[in-house]
Amino acid sequence: MMERRTFVYDENLDRLVVFNTLDKDDKIYGSVNIFNLVIDFTTRNKIANIEIMNVSEYLQSLNINPNILQRLDESQIILKQMRGGFLLTVLLRFDNKSVTVPFSLPAEDKAVITV
Repeated sequence: MMERRTFVYDENLDRLVVFNTLDKDDKIYGSVNIFNLVIDFTTRNKIANIEIMNVSEYLQSLNINPNILQRLDESQIILKQMRGGFLLTVLLRFDNKSVTVPFSLPAEDKAVITV
């Protein structure tokens, strides 16, 4: 298992956890499972981290070589509110390159989520 400050990749379970920068007083409030994601939220509706299950398979479905997971240097969560939900993107940096991994998340009309 490789562990870095911004992510943890477990090859045996094929899971990637991407961490967000939190304030000292942020506390994890709960989790939501959506598709192949587990998203942990703080008491302020901020995304604390994202776990991508079966990440290699998902990357292959996007025509991204899953071997990049072995060479990851850094990751970042990017969130944009879109009509009818959110576009959640995970930025993966490796070998001085980067790729974006998108997830479209449906939401209630009044949902407020931040990164």
